[in-house]
Amino acid sequence: MSITDDTFKELMKRFASGVTLITFENEGKYSGLTVSSFCSLSMNPPLILICIDKKIPSHKLLKNGTNFGVNICTSEQGKLAWDFANSNVDKNELILSLNHRITDDKVPLLNDCLASMECTIKETYEGGDHTIFVGQIGNGHFDEKSDPLIYYKSGLGDFKPN
Repeated sequence: MSITDDTFKELMKRFASGVTLITFENEGKYSGLTVSSFCSLSMNPPLILICIDKKIPSHKLLKNGTNFGVNICTSEQGKLAWDFANSNVDKNELILSLNHRITDDKVPLLNDCLASMECTIKETYEGGDHTIFVGQIGNGHFDEKSDPLIYYKSGLGDFKPN
């Protein structure tokens, strides 16, 4: 039994998720992309995973690197998430225009996010047309007051608890 690409997309649109901005350094410039395929993997050691489409330019840059940042968006960062998803936006300039800090391993972390963490790539796995990156969290910080940005049915919005 097999489903069509359109049915697969419609099925996946029904899963609401948070929105992350993946940031990293490559040859002296900063880069990044918007990712909703993010989850925790292990507490000991502290591991997360992200899934990146092999067709996008950031995939090769990330695969050639060793570290990346995960920045979880607040409900106020919808435009920023679209900017990081837009291939016509210069990510180096975008990151430099934001309130950020650079880690000892040259990873840019965004200060105004719900949470930011620096990760070292521990493993990569082939996953069809994506690569699964397993990152070990080295450090991070979080904001207890902000609300998350949610991705659902190709749109961004607020979380409304029951």
